[in-house]
Amino acid sequence: MEKCLIIDFDDTLIKTIEVHAEAWRKSLNKTLDIDIPKDAILNDINYGINLLHEKFQLTKDEIKKSSQLKKEFFNQTLHNTKVNEVLFYLIKSKIFDHVIIASNSSKENLTRLLHYHNIDLNLFSLILTRDDVKNKKPYPDMGNIIFDEFSDYDRSDFIMIGDSDVDKIFSTKIDIRCIMVNF
Repeated sequence: MEKCLIIDFDDTLIKTIEVHAEAWRKSLNKTLDIDIPKDAILNDINYGINLLHEKFQLTKDEIKKSSQLKKEFFNQTLHNTKVNEVLFYLIKSKIFDHVIIASNSSKENLTRLLHYHNIDLNLFSLILTRDDVKNKKPYPDMGNIIFDEFSDYDRSDFIMIGDSDVDKIFSTKIDIRCIMVNF
């Protein structure tokens, strides 16, 4: 049986992707003065905002403006995010030696959402975000940090829970099992 749980954050532990996508859509619409459909954002959001910046060919000034607007829009809609109660129960039950978050979200955003939902950060042995690595998921950088940190465990002791192809590819690259969930 696996002893260490690696979990994705956005749309795995907390349902956020729709809220993120709408905040990015509004910020890009305002920055570029166009109407971008939400699906144009949702199709690429799991691979990161840099892909959206390239897709819409934003200048440095537009990136700065849209990023600031996105934060404002997202903060206004935190109440639309939800906790995956089943997964949260699993974490609180302490059936795993370690629970690790591996997220492509920023540390600022992840921490803000955990605090908003009154989730104790001490439930997690390690929290990794895109701010902690050169290459975010699906690259194996986070996995390398996890395996270094928990070197007393074999890879067979780990299991991942995620919601997207990014998580599945990541778990394949770091050679651990992955359970895919839908919120």
